[in-house]
Order: sequence, then C-alpha cells, then structure tokens
Amino acid sequence: MSIDTARRPTTSSVRATASWLLWMNLYLAAWFWILAIVAVTVGLVVINQVGEVNNSVLAFARQGAVWFPFSVLIATTAAYLPVHIAAGLTRRSLALGSLVAATGTALAYGLVFTGLLLVERAVFDALGWQWRILEDLTPAETEPLTMLVGTTLLFVVAYVSGLLVGITYQRAGGWWGTVSLPLTAGPILLVFALFAQDAGPFSTSEWFGGDQPLLVASFAALLIAGAMAFAFDRLTRGASVPNRTA
Repeated sequence: MSIDTARRPTTSSVRATASWLLWMNLYLAAWFWILAIVAVTVGLVVINQVGEVNNSVLAFARQGAVWFPFSVLIATTAAYLPVHIAAGLTRRSLALGSLVAATGTALAYGLVFTGLLLVERAVFDALGWQWRILEDLTPAETEPLTMLVGTTLLFVVAYVSGLLVGITYQRAGGWWGTVSLPLTAGPILLVFALFAQDAGPFSTSEWFGGDQPLLVASFAALLIAGAMAFAFDRLTRGASVPNRTA
C-alpha cells in the first residue's frame, strides 16, 4: 500500500509544485542560454579570425541543454522531497508536479534552441557563411518543425530521466542507483541514436526502410518517456523521508 493512500493530491497542490519547479528551471535556463549565446558569439568571432566559418557553433549547445537540466533535476529530486513532505503536501503531487515541470522545461529548451538555430542560420546566410550541423543531422532534419519535435522529445526523455535517476538513488541507495543507470539514464543515449539517422552503427534509418523515420523515432521516444515517467511516479509515491532527531 502506498504511503499516500489516504491523501489524494489536489489540483492546487500539483499546480503549486509544478509552478515552483518550472520557474526555478526556467530561471536557470535563462542563464544557460545567455551564457550559450555569449560563448557562441565569441566562438564565431574567433573562428572567423583564424579560419573559415562553415559549421553551426550553436548546435553543440544541444549537449549542454541535455545534461545541465538533467543534473539539476537529479539534485532537485533528492533535495526537494523532504521539504515537500514537511510542507504537508503529498508524494503524488510531487510526482505529478515534477513531471509537468520537466515537460514544460523541455518544451522551453526546445523552443529556444530551435529559435536560436534559425537565428544563427539567418546570420550565416547574411554573412555568406555555410551553415550546417555536424551532430548527425541531415538537411531534411534541419527544417524548423523537425528540429523542434526531435530536440524537444530528446529533452523530455533527458529531463524525466533526471527525475528517475534522482529518486532511484534516494530509494535504492548509491550502489543500486549506480547499477541501475543503464535503465534510468541509458534511454537518453538510445533516443540520441533514434533521432540520429546517420549515426554509424546506431543508425535507425534502415530499421524502418527509411520511411517516416522522424515519426517512428518520435513515437518510440514518447513510449520511453512514458515508461520512465510511470517508474518515477511509482517510486516517488513510495518514498520515505528519514526521521531526524535532535
């Protein structure tokens, strides 16, 4: 029986939890993208001075946009549970609120990343530079909608994975939390491969005959995110908070 069997989360408690976590992540996202823009600008100026600019620099920020919120959500999950329970809120509201916040954060990162890529491409065109992405993206995959869908789903999987990694460490301890990383964090690498149609031995374009690979990869990513969200929800509902004595 779940610890919170007798208490059901209200809409207001879920909303409050999701709002607080979302705004915290959006605050960090603002700093992340400000620093990314500065770094990209400096990088382009330096590259133009010493050589030829013919590749997107901003595209490399995708790695940071995956792993920075991922690590933040691990820490948040570990630290926020005792505070949440001490405030009289349920574990179920924490689970639902965290998932809503993670999804909202992923959408925000996906929109900003896609928008900045389009701005970068326009700047390249205006300056006569060649714009291309080295991160396994074909020309068809650099269409705005394709970039937005693929990137956002990757972020959703990564951020839900961060929640799952955090609660797994809290529930199972350091040893089992580390052993389970292939299941809790490994799906991020799988989704990277699913959306990388020319990723060498991990290419997925031939698995489905090359027909609508984005649709298939998107459906697979949603299934993976849903499975991890379900696991996070179940683990969070049964989480216990250690008693502290003076």
